[in-house]
Amino acid sequence: MSKEHPSVFISYSWDSEEHENWVTFLAARLRENGVDATIDKFETQSKTVNLNRIMVEKIKNSDNILLILTENYAKKADTFQGGVGYETNLLIRYIKDNPDKIILIMRHKGDYRKAVPFYLEGFHFIDFSDDSQFDIKFDELLHRIFQVDVMDVPKVGAKPKLEPKKIIYDRVVNGTTDIIPNFKEITDLDKNKFMKQSYAEILSHLSDFAEQTRQKNSNFDFEKDNIHNQKAIIRFYINGMEKYAVKIWLGNLFGGGSQNIYLSYGRFNIDSDSSFNDVIECEVTKTKDLKLKMTMNSMTGNNTSDAYGVTVEIWKKIIQYLGY
Repeated sequence: MSKEHPSVFISYSWDSEEHENWVTFLAARLRENGVDATIDKFETQSKTVNLNRIMVEKIKNSDNILLILTENYAKKADTFQGGVGYETNLLIRYIKDNPDKIILIMRHKGDYRKAVPFYLEGFHFIDFSDDSQFDIKFDELLHRIFQVDVMDVPKVGAKPKLEPKKIIYDRVVNGTTDIIPNFKEITDLDKNKFMKQSYAEILSHLSDFAEQTRQKNSNFDFEKDNIHNQKAIIRFYINGMEKYAVKIWLGNLFGGGSQNIYLSYGRFNIDSDSSFNDVIECEVTKTKDLKLKMTMNSMTGNNTSDAYGVTVEIWKKIIQYLGY
């Protein structure tokens, strides 16, 4: 777990006034976002200091060292010139035992190899070369500093039950394969397991669609409330005002063996599950496979049969009411 205010030391070469201003701006943005970032200018503006001593202390004690890679930085590092050269002497030994503390920031357009010192070849860098992509790359940098994954990596699921298929010579020809019976039985337990999995997948896809919409639209937001493991409500906001909501739950309102997935749209009482707008049922095909069947309103008669296809139809209805 990272610190609340991780410390970061930024190493760079004095290429130009524009480049120094960019580095200063980066340090300031980091500090505004909870990172104790420092550069040489912050240390020297109010007192007389030994820069070499500062370099040693900051490299040793900071949680991360940011190296701003430019062609001039690489030249100074490879020839051990100036402050960059002094830091290179320290980092060559230090990086072997502390590679995760080093974060490379690329500020060079063209052949990136010209901006990478010899001892850093092959290391990953965050590319800040295109200023129009600054916010995206800055977000990636914050995730790295605070040790939060940029991408939510799914957990490894259970091993599927796999069996080798027997090689059978099928002598049934001329469209008469339906005379070979299939005695496989689909139980209520099979249906309920299928519907529980489908419910979880539909809810996950809806969250993904909403998250992608939020990333694309700054005035859009949503909240997902998991009432329990078989019922959730997602509320959608435009400019901070609730525009629409969908409640999705798993149950069986009319008794019987297998469960259904129910959906209610608009504003409603979350404690009442007696009314709904759409029902998703489990259907058994002629080949004894399980698929989803949407049975009410405008979704009736569509050809979707899996969780993703069903979610697309649900999402189309939601964004219609959001004014899309």
